[in-house]
Amino acid sequence: MSLHDHQRQATGGQRALRIALLVTIAMMAVEFVAGWISGSLALLADAAHMLADASALGLSLFAAWFAERPATAEKTYGYYRTEILAALANGIALWLIVFGVGAKALQRLEHSSVIIDSGLMMAVALAGLIANLISGWVLMDHRTQSLNIQGAWLNVMSDALGSLGVVVAGALIRWRGWMVADPIASLLIGILIAASSWNLVKQSVNILLEGTPSHLRIPDVVEAMRSVAGVHEVHDVHLWTITTGMDAMSGHVIIDDVHRSAQILSELNARLSRQFHILHTTFQLEPPQHACQMSDASPPAS
Repeated sequence: MSLHDHQRQATGGQRALRIALLVTIAMMAVEFVAGWISGSLALLADAAHMLADASALGLSLFAAWFAERPATAEKTYGYYRTEILAALANGIALWLIVFGVGAKALQRLEHSSVIIDSGLMMAVALAGLIANLISGWVLMDHRTQSLNIQGAWLNVMSDALGSLGVVVAGALIRWRGWMVADPIASLLIGILIAASSWNLVKQSVNILLEGTPSHLRIPDVVEAMRSVAGVHEVHDVHLWTITTGMDAMSGHVIIDDVHRSAQILSELNARLSRQFHILHTTFQLEPPQHACQMSDASPPAS
């Protein structure tokens, strides 16, 4: 079998990531300057979020490119896991931003008399909202193909909601005089970032720990395999994800007739591909006598 038999097709998301990265960097610079001039902590928090987005998008772009490198004798699965590592790094970076913004917001709540240019604050936040929506639209078609790009999309869309919060806070300051709306908006942005990144971190860690994919249940897979004609029993089943959209499986299959091994193996792979979209499988086919020998050799249960 060739090392390249299980190479996944390129996601085609690099161009989308490049566009989103350029838009984010440009808007981030504008928000930092405007936040400093206007005195808005919420705007600076949104700019910090955009900085995290820019770093995440840059890392995602690198990972998407690097993951397309072919498999080698040393890296038989290729470099797909770079996408997962990038997604995990993105999630952790977002949590660090949350702690920084939260601490600053709490400090500002105690001293809410800071003068803020609400007009500049709203105008720049509205521009940021539009920029994030553009980036999110560019990434949308590719986000289901890669956890890495899904992480980038989550960053951009959570930042869009953050920009919307800054617009609302600016309006409250301008027409109601509620200066406290600025640090409150900052805290809400932090909560939003934490919530959106939690699932990303959880999925990344599960993949790196070779956990069972969340959309699959081992009992369901085993039941489907047992329904194949000639399969007597299935045991020692393992399910894991190599990278987004590429699930793998291994297991021992006890069959009634070893002379039908090729046919049974073909039917098993067809069933798993059709019903669960599992394309990468490794099975050890065993005759019933082998299972009995293994059972006899096993130590008695304590």
